[in-house]
Amino acid sequence: MPELPEVQTVVNGIKSKINKHKILRFKKYISKLRYPIQKNLSSKVEGSKVTTVFRKAKYIIINLSNNKSLVIHLGMSGRIIIVKDNKKKFKHTHFSIFFNKNLVLQFIDPRRFGYICITKTVSLERHRFFVNLGVEPLIEKFNDRYLLNVTKNKKSPIKNIIMNQKYIVGVGNIYASEALFLSGINPKNMGCSLTRQDCIKLVKAIKNVLKKSIKLGGSSISDHTMISGKMGYFQNKLQVYGREGLKCRKRTCQSPIIRIVIARRSTFYCTECQK
Repeated sequence: MPELPEVQTVVNGIKSKINKHKILRFKKYISKLRYPIQKNLSSKVEGSKVTTVFRKAKYIIINLSNNKSLVIHLGMSGRIIIVKDNKKKFKHTHFSIFFNKNLVLQFIDPRRFGYICITKTVSLERHRFFVNLGVEPLIEKFNDRYLLNVTKNKKSPIKNIIMNQKYIVGVGNIYASEALFLSGINPKNMGCSLTRQDCIKLVKAIKNVLKKSIKLGGSSISDHTMISGKMGYFQNKLQVYGREGLKCRKRTCQSPIIRIVIARRSTFYCTECQK
């Protein structure tokens, strides 16, 4: 599933192409993705201009000049491609947005877990998709004090806590494993066992891992590609994720990376480096 870096990569790609462009037409090829596509969506977007494009958690937000906002979620296998003149309609394209200057945004999703909806921009924060979300990990509010307050009474594994969207948004399985390795924290440790120093290290590691992944275009382990169709490169820099049985990358450690399952998710870590 695309996580924060993959969604941010898509946002970075599309905003430079569609910002300030006028929507001429919205065309859906199926009536339902994860949720039904609103019947009046076309009439609410056609004729409006894109004012801003940004990411909120794992959602792509496209604000329009008519005070409406398109909300797009990539689901598990969703991709966005922007083409000229719509000369090629890709397989599994479920809706297209036609802009002026012959630009067409195609939403491609083989597994159909993605979705799109439109809402009033002024009520975006109160939308059911966002009202219960936690803090963005790349802003100043996400710091050691915040993390310590979240974890201090939690007896669940720290990996579960940092992946929980009601506490921190966008930290998926890959990035949780990588950040815990960088901070030297065992993913099985209970949240309440973390010290302030642990929280300082973990916050720094989460921010660093996410920023590095964004810079490299995200992780293309299953379906993710950039809007150009090219793969991201962060998977080539992974320290523990997917490296079961291979030696730890730290020069001072020769221990093998092991795989365990926490909350039905594969978790990779080094037993020597992560205590």
